[in-house]
Amino acid sequence: MDTIQSHRFKLTSGSLIRTLLVIFFAIFFSSDFAIAKKVKYKEIEVSNGATIKGKAKWKGDIPTLPPVTVFKHMDKCGQEVFNPALIVNPGNKGVKFTAVYLETVLEGKPLPDKKEKIKINTPRVLHAGLGEEQRPDSQLCNFEEHVFAFVNTRKIGMYNLEDLLHNPHAFGSNGATIVNIPLPDRNRMTTKKIKRLNGINRYQCDTHVHMNGWMLGLKHPYFAVTDKDGAYEISDIPPGKYKLIAWHEGYNIKEFASDKRPVYDEPHIIEKEIELSAGQVLDLNFKYPVRDVVVSQEKIAREVAGH
Repeated sequence: MDTIQSHRFKLTSGSLIRTLLVIFFAIFFSSDFAIAKKVKYKEIEVSNGATIKGKAKWKGDIPTLPPVTVFKHMDKCGQEVFNPALIVNPGNKGVKFTAVYLETVLEGKPLPDKKEKIKINTPRVLHAGLGEEQRPDSQLCNFEEHVFAFVNTRKIGMYNLEDLLHNPHAFGSNGATIVNIPLPDRNRMTTKKIKRLNGINRYQCDTHVHMNGWMLGLKHPYFAVTDKDGAYEISDIPPGKYKLIAWHEGYNIKEFASDKRPVYDEPHIIEKEIELSAGQVLDLNFKYPVRDVVVSQEKIAREVAGH
């Protein structure tokens, strides 16, 4: 057998080949080098596309989450705020803020126009604060879009509706900052493309520890976030096989971070392999939770009331 030598190591050609194969497959299958991340989404005309629609539904008794303590601007935000980590409609048990999306789509319907002017009611705008005249569902001292989904190759908007500084600050899975945008002025639009945000990522307002949420960034437009009735719809899908994911965050507080921000348990994820034909309408519902959870009622104390 041939032998390869150097002043530092000695390898047979067979062992060298095995070593190179191990390195190759390690790189090929790592998330950072996955082919799906490298391939660009191709915009095509989709005629007679398929539709997926349905609801995220709660099974069993609806738990009560403790409110989240406010530590800044209590004179405007109050002492505590409603916890948006789990919102279930008591009338039909629909679960709000469930992200439903196709994992990988290589080609499909056109993306939002790059030249489209982003306005306050454009779907790809994140709203912070309360401004009921402009946005009836806006939230005092909080983000309206607790789960915010967008195409990461297009600019999104960030809009502050109140006279408080907010800064949407998103993190990668390793905790590193992906984007951090200050919104100091009321009624001012800030636009930004966030190509580095792939999949589900946590975001927060650094100024207010009670303001936390999730961003979903994808290269394709086949996603939805369930509404107050738990409903969603994804349309104009080319025929083919896909993995469909329904994602809901964990809603039980495990601990409080050093900045007194709540830290929740693992998300509730449902995955389904589906095959769609032209013109098909697939009704698909999801039941939550995916595991039994006993909700802690612990709240972090604030030693001194203030501003």
